[in-house]
Amino acid sequence: MNQNIATSFENERLTWAKISRFIALPFQPSRLTTYLSVKRFEEVPIDVLLNDGVRGILLDADGTLGPHHTKFFEPTILDHLQKMLQKGFKIAIYTNAMKNFLELDDPLKVCMIGDNYITDGGAIDAGIRFIHIQPVPGNEPFIHALTRYFAYLCVRFHKKTP
Repeated sequence: MNQNIATSFENERLTWAKISRFIALPFQPSRLTTYLSVKRFEEVPIDVLLNDGVRGILLDADGTLGPHHTKFFEPTILDHLQKMLQKGFKIAIYTNAMKNFLELDDPLKVCMIGDNYITDGGAIDAGIRFIHIQPVPGNEPFIHALTRYFAYLCVRFHKKTP
């Protein structure tokens, strides 16, 4: 099996970290604090990030930049990414890259952009600002949609969206 495909399947499964975060969300509202919330990636306000000292961006691709498992992104997505790069942001399109790729030690200088409070929102636990994007509909496992919706309900209940 291709290593990239194997890694993709590995990331799709429910891990203990995902399950424990899912269970804890209704009882630990501080883990739901969103820095910003926008409908689409292209609405992420670049100037606001710069003014708030953000210098690095961790991006979840599936559900944030396009449907799950997409291989191509809309030109508006690529244009917004290009604008971010032109403004000097360091960008990584995976979540374990803050120190290795972005070369930033201060989590307050990093912002995670994603569609899921359980997986992407885990950045909050690391002290990283989280921007929630409404998920792009598409080829997504039912369990992901269900758990993401539950987490979203917790956010609404605890009024953690800006």
